[in-house]
Amino acid sequence: MSDTTTPPATGSPAEKSATRSYFNQAQLDDIKLAEDVKAAALANATAVEDRDIDAAYLTGFSDVVAEARSRATKTGIDAEESAAATLESTKAATSLLTGLQAVQSAAKQKHKMLSEDGDPDTNFATDGYLIGTRLDSSRASLLQSATTLIGRAKADALPGYKKPEQITALEDLLSAYRGEKETQQEATRTKELSRLSRNDLMHTLNVRRAVIQHAADALWPWSLESSRPTRKTFGLPLTRPLGL
Repeated sequence: MSDTTTPPATGSPAEKSATRSYFNQAQLDDIKLAEDVKAAALANATAVEDRDIDAAYLTGFSDVVAEARSRATKTGIDAEESAAATLESTKAATSLLTGLQAVQSAAKQKHKMLSEDGDPDTNFATDGYLIGTRLDSSRASLLQSATTLIGRAKADALPGYKKPEQITALEDLLSAYRGEKETQQEATRTKELSRLSRNDLMHTLNVRRAVIQHAADALWPWSLESSRPTRKTFGLPLTRPLGL
């Protein structure tokens, strides 16, 4: 059986690797181990009390185990909600971008129509319509592009944008993007706070679990064959003492 030691210090490569996933299998395994150790300690309460693992300590550990299980579930839910909010924000951004590109197409159309007669005095310039510019290089860029192009559409009587409701439809796309983006940013913030809170709790869980295991390690030495069944229940290695 593998050793069950205290997890690596915060910021170590091993911990960074272990915390990449919001449904963190390594942490779920730690919670399951802690639940097993708790059950073993409660079953051997009299023996472990002699090693300062008294009823109060076990009650506190039980509370941490329960909270860790609950927090892991909540972190997963928060991650799912963040992913859903990001998806909706992306959809809103795509809809807005498509609407803005339609404005650019209308400007190009008007330019072509008025250039047919070859009279430069009647030409329609597309300057200011951000032709050839990536409109969504960032959130700030997309918002600025939307403000610019909606303003031009209002002022230049473009094909397809001469009626108030046609301009309103563009403004609605902009409002929808702003709202979905704010929701997504808040969901991301909640997810990150939930993850950090979970990680702090997991550190406490693993330290307290290791305390109980070290007590059991001394009470049921690996060198005694009779200790093996009990060591298994505490998640202890069977052929050597528990590492630090």
